[in-house]
Amino acid sequence: MKLLGKSIAVAVLAASATGAAEARVAGMDLASGSELVFNLVNYTDQNSYVLDLGTTIEQFLANPNQSFTFNINDANFASFASAYAAGDNVTWGVSGGYSTLNELTDLDKFGFYTTSVGANPAAFDPDAAQINNTMSKWNTLLVGTNDDNGVDFAVNSSSFKTVADTGAYTGDTVGNDFQTALPFVAQGALGSSLFFVREKVNVDDFVTGELQTFSNIWNFAINGNTGTLSFASAVPPASVPLPAAVWMFGAGLMAMLRANRRQTLAA
Repeated sequence: MKLLGKSIAVAVLAASATGAAEARVAGMDLASGSELVFNLVNYTDQNSYVLDLGTTIEQFLANPNQSFTFNINDANFASFASAYAAGDNVTWGVSGGYSTLNELTDLDKFGFYTTSVGANPAAFDPDAAQINNTMSKWNTLLVGTNDDNGVDFAVNSSSFKTVADTGAYTGDTVGNDFQTALPFVAQGALGSSLFFVREKVNVDDFVTGELQTFSNIWNFAINGNTGTLSFASAVPPASVPLPAAVWMFGAGLMAMLRANRRQTLAA
């Protein structure tokens, strides 16, 4: 059954020439979808940092309520942090995609996954064609981040680029709304919590755009030469109520203590 014959081609090198088994790829048209990618931009200093988080769309969807924490302190982040000063105009976000829509089972994964400043944006991509268009802009976040202009992300591979690196500084190539392809603001300022949403399509016609909001939120902070990126619930877990038997035991114990006290006083 073929619903849509379109998928966005992404330049993918499955592994390095050495055939390293641990190498991962970030192609949206893979069966597992792309990996989630962290994008950090300093508009004041005009430099950017990109990190492959090593989690594919398929892995994320296996348990979308799972928590992630990444302590980022590689050499490329150190370069970003050394140029950063309090008050700089810095935005950040996390995104990924799954572009294949050939089989009915693809509906469970198809779509663009991204942070969002708002939990329920008033506007989003209205159909599959526009979702694919946004993902094609997202592709520019990947192509050019390596010196060979390829997408060959080993686990947690990263890059640091300045405005002088033509086509690689993501403040120019992506921006906060993927070159206006995305109808809402995806990247937020430092200190803000960002929602995580998915632009997907309606199961009735496989075309009409819909928005799904996940329950966990993203946070990011810079502490010296280390960045901390987390994906977790905004609401602390509810306290577990004690079983009724515990309360009954406690009440009985208090009654016994009172009775013993009365007997002691009477004596």
